[in-house]
Amino acid sequence: MRGYISENQIGTVLEIGGGNGNFTSILYHDWAPLRVILVDLPETLAIAIPFLSSLFPEAKIIMPHEVKADKGALSGTFDFAFLTVDQLEIIADNSVELAINCHSFQEMTGEQIEQYFTLVQRVCREEAFFFVANRVEKIPCGPDSLTVEQLVPPNRFAEYPWNPKNQKLFYEISRLHRLVQLDDVSIRLERIHK
Repeated sequence: MRGYISENQIGTVLEIGGGNGNFTSILYHDWAPLRVILVDLPETLAIAIPFLSSLFPEAKIIMPHEVKADKGALSGTFDFAFLTVDQLEIIADNSVELAINCHSFQEMTGEQIEQYFTLVQRVCREEAFFFVANRVEKIPCGPDSLTVEQLVPPNRFAEYPWNPKNQKLFYEISRLHRLVQLDDVSIRLERIHK
C-alpha cells in the first residue's frame, strides 16, 4: 500500500475482522498519530484489546460498552476504538480514510460481505482507500465438511460486491502469500468514489 498511500493521507482506519490486532499494530506504529476502529466478534476483541494495549500503553482506548448506541456516535479523541459487529451504525458517515479487511471476508456469508461493503462506502470519505486481502476462493466448511455435501457456494474474491464507481489501483495475486501458503490470495486496493 505504501506506493499508493502516504501516511499523512490517513487519519482514521477501519479494520474489519482485525483478529488479534497484528496488522493494526504495524499501521499504528508506522503511521501514528492515527485513529483505528477495529470491528470484530467479542471473543476476538478479547484478544486484540490486551495485545494492542500492551504494545501501546499510552494509547487512548474506547471499549465497546463505552460508546453510545446512536448513529454516528463514535467521535472524540481516541487511538483505538473496539466495536462489535452489532455496533456498525455508530461509525459516522465519511469519517474514514482507509478501510481494511485481511482474511476475514472469506469466512463470512455473502450477505455479511455485502453489509460490510455497504458500510465501507458509507463511512469512507471521498478519495479514501479500501484494501482487501483474502483467498481467491474459500469453500465454506464446518465440522462435517468432509462427510456431507456443502450447499453454501464458495466465497470468491472476484465475486465480492465491488463498487464499480471506485477506482481500482491494483488487483493481483499476492506474491508474498504464494511463497508462504498453499492457497492463492488476491489483494486489491481501491480509491473510494461516492
